[in-house]
Amino acid sequence: MTKKMTNMNFDELAQEAFETAKAHGWHDEELPDETYLMLIMTEIAEAVQADRKDKHADVAKFKEYQTYYGTFLPSEEIRTIRFREDFEAYIKNSVEDELSDVFIRCLDLAGLRGIDLTEVNELLSNGMKDINETFPEVMYYLCSFISSEEQILDESSIIVLPLLSATASKRTSTSSGSLNRK
Repeated sequence: MTKKMTNMNFDELAQEAFETAKAHGWHDEELPDETYLMLIMTEIAEAVQADRKDKHADVAKFKEYQTYYGTFLPSEEIRTIRFREDFEAYIKNSVEDELSDVFIRCLDLAGLRGIDLTEVNELLSNGMKDINETFPEVMYYLCSFISSEEQILDESSIIVLPLLSATASKRTSTSSGSLNRK
């Protein structure tokens, strides 16, 4: 079951993503918006590649192994190693993992530039109901939107967040099929 991403405080998430990126040295120097937007598009491309390979996260298996082994492992260090192994096996480089990276980069950029995300919940609840394009087509649209010369970086441009969220949470078919809504 997919958790809905509505009624979340996206401004708090943006600030958290920004602070985490900053703590890891991502904002040690001033970079133009185009750099951050290209990083977002790179993650979108990685999601398309994962989709092309039909690589999807197996969250149920990941949780099953974490729950089972978590009760038997003797130390936090070994549990951490087991977590990494299970993440690599069931989550890493999947469509969902790559879309999470896109989402984090969008939030980081919103935090960096002080973009107000209060309208994202409304966009999530009211829009994105009738996407019939394939996953690569939707991702292409996002890249086109991000790279549009007319596009300025503001509240309206961050529509990428709800579109990605809706696409990721409602995706029910392979790359050759359409993105159906439930």
